[in-house]
Amino acid sequence: MEVILYCASKKRLFLLGLVFFLMMCISGIYSLSNEINESESGLSTSAVDIEIKELNQHNDNFPDDGKIVMPGDEIKLIPKINNLGIECYLRTKITYTIGNEEFDITNYINGNYSSWNKNGDYYYYDSIFEKEESIELFNSIKIPDELPSKYQGKKVLVNIIVEAIQAKNFDGDWTNVAIKKSVNRAYNINYKGSSSIVFEDDVNNHINLDEHFFDNLGNMVPGDSIVESISILNSSHDKNEYFLTIDYEELSDVEIKMLSSINFVIKNSNGKIIATDNLGTKRKYSLGTYTYNEGDKLTLELSMPKDVDNESSKLFAKIIWRFSYNVLNHYENPVTGDFKFDMSITVFLISTLGFLIVLILGKKNADNIEK
Repeated sequence: MEVILYCASKKRLFLLGLVFFLMMCISGIYSLSNEINESESGLSTSAVDIEIKELNQHNDNFPDDGKIVMPGDEIKLIPKINNLGIECYLRTKITYTIGNEEFDITNYINGNYSSWNKNGDYYYYDSIFEKEESIELFNSIKIPDELPSKYQGKKVLVNIIVEAIQAKNFDGDWTNVAIKKSVNRAYNINYKGSSSIVFEDDVNNHINLDEHFFDNLGNMVPGDSIVESISILNSSHDKNEYFLTIDYEELSDVEIKMLSSINFVIKNSNGKIIATDNLGTKRKYSLGTYTYNEGDKLTLELSMPKDVDNESSKLFAKIIWRFSYNVLNHYENPVTGDFKFDMSITVFLISTLGFLIVLILGKKNADNIEK
């Protein structure tokens, strides 16, 4: 009879110990979940990037040294334009000369350019030239049937200038556009950007961000503007001042210059500017002071001016968004923001103590049975 009672008691002790052990593990894991979470967000700048390849009828490269032609010949020459960058608009200027004399291209150059819109010296391709798209400018060159002897031995030159401008944020006016050569720098045209943050202490209990906070920073171009929201609610019983620190590490001078060209403005819900600067400045910015249950919804806008130079294109930089707060006045009331953390520690300690007591009782019962 005593043996049966001991077995039942042992099972109860085992189950009770298991419960305390599980409580101890869960509360311990939960208490660790409030550690600082630090990571970085990536920002990149895109670029207009086109190339021209001169091909023959077999889709091979046209000879660099040209070829000998006779009056009346038709030469298969196909300038193929490839879009290696972002969506853009195109315009082209084509000149046809023999010796020093210019000939009318409409009579001697056949192809798609004729369907473009002509304005002045340029033909304009009014459709958007999509990423990774290719178009053939024309397909053949005709040599005039009759040429005076003065043209004998002269070179026939077809000069093709193709210029591109980003389709995004472009109003269609080429008048004051300054075309510059694209930067020779590798970059990821399909980079979408990403965003993550650093929450110091337990500020994540006080600040709420958009679900996709700045996850569209990839491939910014001049004229771009991106807006995200930051909601602050002081969930503690203290008076706190909240901060955003913008930081970065190990960037080159040209990358820092690119960040410096991107401006940001932080406004409160009333539209008042509470901070303004550029991303190249490492600083801590105050987001306001709030007491218990006070808060606001702020907007953070990033913008890249339209006149940013090509030097800032095809770059990638990592930014650290660090949120923190300082306690200005501390009160004795329980701090809501710390309650979950303190409770998890309390449960962990109680469950650990209970587990130890169960072990001691189990050992004591075992010793009594042996006696």
